[in-house]
Amino acid sequence: MPERVSSRRKVRIDAWWAGLSEEECAEIYAKRKRAPWHETVKWLREEKGIEVSRCGIFRFDAFMRKEEAANRILSVETSKRIAKGIQDVDVDYRLAADMFTGLSVDAAAQGNGEAAKILGDAAAKYAAAALAAEKLSLDRAAQKTKEDALALAREKFEAAEKREAAAKAALGDVKLSDADRTARLKEIFGIG
Repeated sequence: MPERVSSRRKVRIDAWWAGLSEEECAEIYAKRKRAPWHETVKWLREEKGIEVSRCGIFRFDAFMRKEEAANRILSVETSKRIAKGIQDVDVDYRLAADMFTGLSVDAAAQGNGEAAKILGDAAAKYAAAALAAEKLSLDRAAQKTKEDALALAREKFEAAEKREAAAKAALGDVKLSDADRTARLKEIFGIG
């Protein structure tokens, strides 16, 4: 199980979600993503018995977005550490590039230009790695096609050599009559 970065230590003691478990926070955040703030407030009051203001909901949203971003970055870092220890790991560079692009856009939207640049650079590197992996895959497929064509040509050549040797043997066989020799040559060359 990958380790988890949690910013829950930074939750103010008076935050309305401070006493909730990570699972409860995740449930509320999932609900919040699907519903407007006022429906979430109503749901929290009716289902959980929690009174929350509009500002409280928006502070919770900001907190959970940071937590979500930290966990995304951690999952990429953990994956990189795992990949360094394992040979022939199948890495989805395109997915990583898309994730870092999203994080870069989020950082830029929040006014953090330095983080946006760093994350954008990471996205560009993963996108380049994705292109390189796709090119390598195409090169391998082309090489396999060439090898298959070469093997087929080799088989045809060897079959032709065998037919030639059999035809020479049939022509040199003095025991065969002309009709038998002709029949034998037709059989060797597959003629009607």
